Amino acid sequence: MAPPQDPFEGSNFEVEIDGLVSTAFSRVELPHAVVDEVAHRSGSDKTSSSRKAPGLSHYSHLVLTRGLTTDLELWRWWTAARDGDPSVDRNVAVRLLDATRSPVLTWRFRNAFPVVHRVTPLDALSSDAVVETVELAFDAMDAEA
Repeated sequence: MAPPQDPFEGSNFEVEIDGLVSTAFSRVELPHAVVDEVAHRSGSDKTSSSRKAPGLSHYSHLVLTRGLTTDLELWRWWTAARDGDPSVDRNVAVRLLDATRSPVLTWRFRNAFPVVHRVTPLDALSSDAVVETVELAFDAMDAEA
């Protein structure tokens, strides 16, 4: 039996978008992964109870958050999606790192594109940093250790 492992700290991660690695993101919300259940009944079943089988899988959005700077790359990516650019899809990897900054888990998102872009309110009564958030839709999600 393998020895028990301590949980990893959630504050040590990096995001890679089509080969460009960034540690500038302050928060990543990994999506919920859901498989629909499909109820069915065979015509020869003697009971009215249904049987269930796995159906289609779907995911909530991958949400990336960072402090707003003059780097407009996320905004340009969102506008390319808005404008129907056919080359908007990108592959995204989110890596959880250990204390030595070595990857321990990687989540991969295939054919991702931005569907939501938002910036926190500008507030003269606050000294909080302005934050930019982008939500990504994607075709498939995989995880690897």
